[in-house]
Amino acid sequence: MTQISVRSMVEKDIDQAAEIHRKVLRKGLTQDTSYNIEELFKASIASNPKTCLVGELDGEVVGFIIGRVKEWSFGVERSGWIELIEVDPAHMGEGIGKTLAKDLIAYFKSEGIGEIYTSVGWDIGDIIAFFKSIGFDKSSFINLKFESD
Repeated sequence: MTQISVRSMVEKDIDQAAEIHRKVLRKGLTQDTSYNIEELFKASIASNPKTCLVGELDGEVVGFIIGRVKEWSFGVERSGWIELIEVDPAHMGEGIGKTLAKDLIAYFKSEGIGEIYTSVGWDIGDIIAFFKSIGFDKSSFINLKFESD
């Protein structure tokens, strides 16, 4: 496992995190680019600074995780959510994603949050396998979707 340092994401990390995101997109995760990822990072840092983390290796950002604490949701009073986790494809398989996830989970636990969720496409086997490898399993929730015309 690669030794990385994990710290809170700050605005100066956004360009490196956005570049990682674009590399992951090129690997085929999704082709939707109708959003500005930099603005999403800024908003996440502003609203949830303790749940936005980066992993550094030799002073370079090589991965990130974006989380959120939700106070009220259907059937869950307070919970942690992992909304996005990505690792530079050149560093995948080195344990960076697991380190980031474990640090975020530790933060949630320190805040007394026992239930942590994420949402994953049912057909993205490698992401499902990743989350299972860190202890996630199916929940009792069903994701529902509405598409407007």
